Amino acid sequence: MSQTPVYILSDIVQRLGPATDAETRLEVEGYTNEDFIAKGRRIGTPRLAKEIARNYGVMVDWLNTATAQQKEVLGFVGLDWLRIAAHAGRQAEIRHDNLGRGESEKAATKHVRVAKADEAMHLVKSTRERLYTALLNVAGGLAVWKARVEAAYATPDTQVPMTDAVDALCTIAEKMLAEPTAGMTIRLARNNITAQSISKWRELADSARVAKREADAVAPAPPVTQADIDVWDGIAITLFEQFVDAVEDARRLDPAIPAPSIIGLRNWFGRRSHKDESPETPPEASSSGTTP
Repeated sequence: MSQTPVYILSDIVQRLGPATDAETRLEVEGYTNEDFIAKGRRIGTPRLAKEIARNYGVMVDWLNTATAQQKEVLGFVGLDWLRIAAHAGRQAEIRHDNLGRGESEKAATKHVRVAKADEAMHLVKSTRERLYTALLNVAGGLAVWKARVEAAYATPDTQVPMTDAVDALCTIAEKMLAEPTAGMTIRLARNNITAQSISKWRELADSARVAKREADAVAPAPPVTQADIDVWDGIAITLFEQFVDAVEDARRLDPAIPAPSIIGLRNWFGRRSHKDESPETPPEASSSGTTP
């Protein structure tokens, strides 16, 4: 016994190829966002996505074996139009899913990277303070060296001022190693300031700088509102209405063309006469949590 294929919008979009929002808007030229919101708020996104996926999937499969005459009878309902209609449904589905999760994958990545950067910068800050104290001890009462340490510590603010300050203090430490007095040699050893320790401090500053840059590079995901979902629900159902009308017309001439399946949307289509869109259509119970 053969199984009925299960169609999902993401697969259909992948099969047909990408479409753009601009292409989709051209198909519904003349309508406004308010028109779409009025429709979209009356229908649940998951139900709509399921129904249009089944209908578009069946039609895509059938068109691969359809005759030229059958394709002509269908008019605008071809693979290219279905590519755009599937895109509209998928956009509604994506926005609905993002709102349901409360945080997109992009926002989650931002959160992880910011936490990593914060941890690195905290370590840099403590290193900066310890290095400042150690170098002042090495400088002792030598005014020239104390002034250099103070200037390095007070490096002007940049995007990552603490890492710059650590780098500047490392430069002073390197100069102290290169030009020590007898007392400084002892104090450098006591504070464990060596070429190796300076290299580690520079690596720490570089790592924190990279972590901060990576965190800043991830822009937070744009917020999704119910109105955004309603707009794309409205676009998707408008295109699906066009699909149903066109297919029903075509079947009057050729019953071999697959009939539209509107099981999950029977209330929507049951209150609407053929090619008549009434603004008084009572709302279907929505599962997307719309606003009145």
